[in-house]
Amino acid sequence: MNHNKTTSKVVFTAFFLSLTCAASAPARAADDFGSFFEGAGQSSMAELVGGLRAESAKAQDPKAPEAQPSQPVAGNNELLHFWEDLKTDVFDDVCKEAQLDLSQGASIDNVGGIEGKFKRYLKQYPDNHIALIDEVGVKLDAGHTISDLLNIGGNSFNIGFSGALEGKSVVVRKTEETRYCKNLLTLVDLRKVKTILPVNEKRISEMKVNEIWKFPAVLRAGISGGMGVAVQPWATVSFSLGTSKELKPSVTLYRMSENALRLRIRLDRITVKSGGASVGTSFDAGMIGLPEAEGFLMKELNKTVVKEFNKYLALRMGLSQSRVKGKKLLLEFIIDPKNPEQVAKLTEFLKGDLSIIKKLIQMGIRFNDYSDTDDNSNGQNALNEVENVAEQGLGLNSTFAGSNHFSGTSNGFNLTLPVLVQHESSTGQRYDRYQTMNGAQVLHVHNVSKNSSNSNINIPVVGKIFKHNTNQNFYVVNYENRDGAMSEGAVVYQRYEGYIKHDERDARGMVTNMNEILKYAGTKGNGVNSEFMVDVNTLFPRLAAEEANPSGSDSEGNPAVDSKSYKSALMSFSLVFTKEAVRDILAAPAVTIMKAVLNVMEGLDREIVSKVQHLFKMNTEGKVDYDWKAANKLLSDYKRDGDNAFDPLSVVNSFCYNVSRIVADLATVRNTADQKERAARLSKVLAGKGKSGLGYEGLMQVLIQLVDVKDLYANLNVQTDKRIKGEADIASTYNVYNNNLQAGYNTQLNNANALRDRFSDPSLLSD
Repeated sequence: MNHNKTTSKVVFTAFFLSLTCAASAPARAADDFGSFFEGAGQSSMAELVGGLRAESAKAQDPKAPEAQPSQPVAGNNELLHFWEDLKTDVFDDVCKEAQLDLSQGASIDNVGGIEGKFKRYLKQYPDNHIALIDEVGVKLDAGHTISDLLNIGGNSFNIGFSGALEGKSVVVRKTEETRYCKNLLTLVDLRKVKTILPVNEKRISEMKVNEIWKFPAVLRAGISGGMGVAVQPWATVSFSLGTSKELKPSVTLYRMSENALRLRIRLDRITVKSGGASVGTSFDAGMIGLPEAEGFLMKELNKTVVKEFNKYLALRMGLSQSRVKGKKLLLEFIIDPKNPEQVAKLTEFLKGDLSIIKKLIQMGIRFNDYSDTDDNSNGQNALNEVENVAEQGLGLNSTFAGSNHFSGTSNGFNLTLPVLVQHESSTGQRYDRYQTMNGAQVLHVHNVSKNSSNSNINIPVVGKIFKHNTNQNFYVVNYENRDGAMSEGAVVYQRYEGYIKHDERDARGMVTNMNEILKYAGTKGNGVNSEFMVDVNTLFPRLAAEEANPSGSDSEGNPAVDSKSYKSALMSFSLVFTKEAVRDILAAPAVTIMKAVLNVMEGLDREIVSKVQHLFKMNTEGKVDYDWKAANKLLSDYKRDGDNAFDPLSVVNSFCYNVSRIVADLATVRNTADQKERAARLSKVLAGKGKSGLGYEGLMQVLIQLVDVKDLYANLNVQTDKRIKGEADIASTYNVYNNNLQAGYNTQLNNANALRDRFSDPSLLSD
């Protein structure tokens, strides 16, 4: 460990904290779909999009959701990605940032000579358990930058060509501890360092349950260009463009149980094109009255710390766009770690350092000509050829083989206000085509997303004190049979939300916001359905009791409620619309849609529209029309003149316009004959890209009213890390379903998530 560097970091942290404190004092399996993921276990979309079995009994009345013990989330790659993003750069434990760095060529007992930089650090799972991670990297870079290729007013446009081969060994071990500091002794004990290399039968057989070995590599080539123009001595406008191609072969081993070891082989080919523009300032120590500070930092610490200052103290705003296209191949094998013959063959397959990467690249070449426009049989042939190569090398039959072709576009925005705020947001749309070996169908998924991250009190080196992240996704799912026939679409709405160091009310608010959708389930525009709502007072009893019997009043005379701060809170919410539900939405009469929109309105607007709703009618163009003279007379009591002029007809007109736009959006989807194109249009409407501009939560409140509750499924998981004496953490799962379908729901949703998890890039804590 670099003692001087660590000491300087601690001294500087205390120094900057003192400045900051002084400155701021205050089971629906498909009849024709079951073989799609045969041999894959609970890892398919089959039960999601297949529909109800014909022999199912008539739907039971919905059962009010009851809390169940939270399910393990270690295998949910999507959730782990969100959790890792939420925890990145935050200050939530003095021991969190502890790590060991050893430079290239260092020697560690029981590991031998390490070719590359070694790093050991800690990460936390959503269930609060700590993972110990050992990472050894090997990197070979090749690049060149051409300067002054194009000169505009003294500002040069630089172009760079780059290439890199990176490989590393990553070993993830989940500990029994939930506190970072309790793992410090393990962290510094180099006798227990673990790497994938050297590969041998003994080390593989000694893997612990839940232990993960990862050997990812990236072969990257790219070209990029950029230019920065100083508009003021302290401000710069920058532009950049770039494109890159990546080949990402990887091998992971995951000890699932005492008798099962999973080998995953991934072959990813990705092309990314990106562009961006930003305006901002660089850190100037004089801005905070410390003209000598930057020189001090450069001399006493290092450039990394100065970059930290720029990250948090520079005023910056930027826009970006990226386009991605690629293909993925995934093979899985289940090996018995107690079978010497199987372990020996696995060892031989992984033999050497980077030779396995060469094998994977050779395997990938066989898959390179397979296109997303190929039919089912061509895809099967391409999968079969690569699968045979791997099976011959291992002497085992694969338990899963599949491919994923994808393309997408995303747009990003970021804003930094020094110390106070960092905001990042993005929207995107993506198409995925999944095919599995020996599967009868091809799966098509259209995905739209909206993500945001907000942090407050951002201190260089220390990190972000308060943080709130939200990720929302819609997935519209179709399958295609061997004859090319496409099914109707099903829809999944997925929301992840999390807080770091936030108020107890914020944690409860996450669940309350989802209730604002669930309470309208199947109502057809008439009131609410309390049977589908989650009881937030049961989840947060202390706050509920305090609000029922508040102590004192606030400055405005309202009852004062003592709301405590949590270290972290995390929510996962899934809402599934089966293909029958989607069919009902698209076929819903305009009058029912109008009632549904009115049903979600509140306050004065609802009161005004309710007074004249009997006057509404749909004309031949699909627009809402009404007798405005009669409406004007009925609403005369609401009209105001003068400085506070208010015309109640403006509310009515806005309501009619919004209803007409929603009706038009659904008609556009309904009138599209091609199911694949229909799914693409529906995903855009759900994201607010239609004529109405209404999407995500707002549109869900309307659409969920138009379906039969027997065709809806919802799952909500809440976990907290309170760190409040005398209060237990929340770890609850709520399943919302009908009595006759309870047994199949968990499998159904788990299968849907597992397929996406399989093909998405593994998070640090997953395989």
